[in-house]
Amino acid sequence: MKIRYIIIGILVGLFSVSCDILDKEDQMSLGDGQVWSSEMYATNYLNQLYRDNAPQWDLNISGKSDEAEKYGDNELYGQLILQNLNDYWYYDQIRRINLLLQKLGTSTLNQELKNKLRGQALVLRAWRYFQMVRLYGGIPMILEPQELTDDIYPARSKTSESIAIMVKDLDDAYELLPWEWTGSDEGRYTKAVALALKGRILLFHASPQFTPVSNNERWLTAYDANQAALTELRTRGFGLYPDYGQFWFDEMNEEVVMVTRYHATSESVGYGSPWNAATRPLDEAQNYTGANHPTWNLVKSYPMVTGEPIDESSLYDPVLFWKNRDPRFRASIVYNGSIWELSGKTARKQWTYIGAQGDYTSQTGFYCRKAVDISLTPAQSQYSSTDWVEIRFAEVMLNFAECAAELGKLDEAYAILKEIRQRAGIESGSNGMHGLKAGMSKDEMIDAIMLERKIELAFEGKRYWDLRRRRLFESELNGTFREGMRPSFVAGMNLDKLLEIQNTADFENDYSLYFKDSEHNTDRNYVIDYKENYYFFGLPNKHLETNSQLEQTAGWNNGTFDPLL
Repeated sequence: MKIRYIIIGILVGLFSVSCDILDKEDQMSLGDGQVWSSEMYATNYLNQLYRDNAPQWDLNISGKSDEAEKYGDNELYGQLILQNLNDYWYYDQIRRINLLLQKLGTSTLNQELKNKLRGQALVLRAWRYFQMVRLYGGIPMILEPQELTDDIYPARSKTSESIAIMVKDLDDAYELLPWEWTGSDEGRYTKAVALALKGRILLFHASPQFTPVSNNERWLTAYDANQAALTELRTRGFGLYPDYGQFWFDEMNEEVVMVTRYHATSESVGYGSPWNAATRPLDEAQNYTGANHPTWNLVKSYPMVTGEPIDESSLYDPVLFWKNRDPRFRASIVYNGSIWELSGKTARKQWTYIGAQGDYTSQTGFYCRKAVDISLTPAQSQYSSTDWVEIRFAEVMLNFAECAAELGKLDEAYAILKEIRQRAGIESGSNGMHGLKAGMSKDEMIDAIMLERKIELAFEGKRYWDLRRRRLFESELNGTFREGMRPSFVAGMNLDKLLEIQNTADFENDYSLYFKDSEHNTDRNYVIDYKENYYFFGLPNKHLETNSQLEQTAGWNNGTFDPLL
């Protein structure tokens, strides 16, 4: 991937205006006459909103589920209290978005430009509100920049009202935005983003987190929105990128829907993403390490190349567990002795045996390969320019499949899963089912879709939210722990001998001659104990203390706000 030296985030040179806004006056503090009558200043104001609000690489989210190891997580271990809850209160950012929306109403800029600016801001506002609603349920929905003379003690809106406002913002944005941007504007929000994000929000609202007793009306609403997104995006040329493993390195390909673009690779030139450094082993990174170590639980979830689960396939070898697997396995997982040519080192092998990197060896015995650019040097890895793709076409497909399954439209769900698996490289089989069980019931189909999401979207920040919205923590994870695989030398083998043979031995097929693996508990003395009230967090006390109209969430400190309404 080519390295470019521009500024982070959405390209700051969008609309072909100056990209050097960090050297200009603060757009947030300029007077109305300067900002809202100038295409350059108004656009740069919006660019700053992108930087402050657009989704980014998250180094911690995988460790909050069964996807990756993260020792000491209060949420998973059932140890959350209001005092140790993180604060996800984005009203400073929302006020700045609202200010742009308000000022565009009286701006002298041409209408076409104002429409584009407004549409993008509406998506950003919907995104920020969605981030809060999926955690808290209904929240105060503030749609104008508040002044001292306003009611500055707003109450929480019902969750259904909050959802409706986000949907309206996205519907309005759809009418205002183009289908595509070109040149340096690529990455700005489009009609496709508005459709796909609306579909995701309505999927959440229909899911058991928000609707514990299934409601066909909500599922139908979500189905219609996701069907519209899927159909319109296909018509506009969106689709599955042919190579699952290379998706992240061919920027702005046909599968990219909602993206945050990174264009910096050094601290002195903008800001890059530390994803590569944090995900790599210590000796191939700089200033970051230790994130996104896949669990043995996740590794076992990948089916065989035939699509069969490992416990139902005669092809599965518990020692050579990497052989004959779903190709997405090798595209995502690095195991002891596998080839991982980091920093451009030809035939480099990754070792995860006990003591391979002292205390910094992966605690699970695995590393995440997905979206890690092997061409970067350790120094470059901390400022990598790999784009963050918040929504890709595969997710739009899976969102639609889930809604279809909930409504009993199983043929439509089957078609999506087969298309996803075909792109992955899973064999079709004599029946053309790509390993899927024929004649699945509705519940079996939903389980199959959730498994497909777990595999297809691994390490893309989706598993934690899927577990929440389907209320699966209690049924799938509670009472269990996350597992790792601990490779060690067999008797007679040691480091000196490994160094002698590492370039000639066939570790892929003769692994047991050199290593033995043992499973272990990466959560150590803890078991997962996710509490029912965690599906909607309590509001941090400081917000209740400064706003007497806010109700605490039910289930937290005698709270009275019902997030299900």
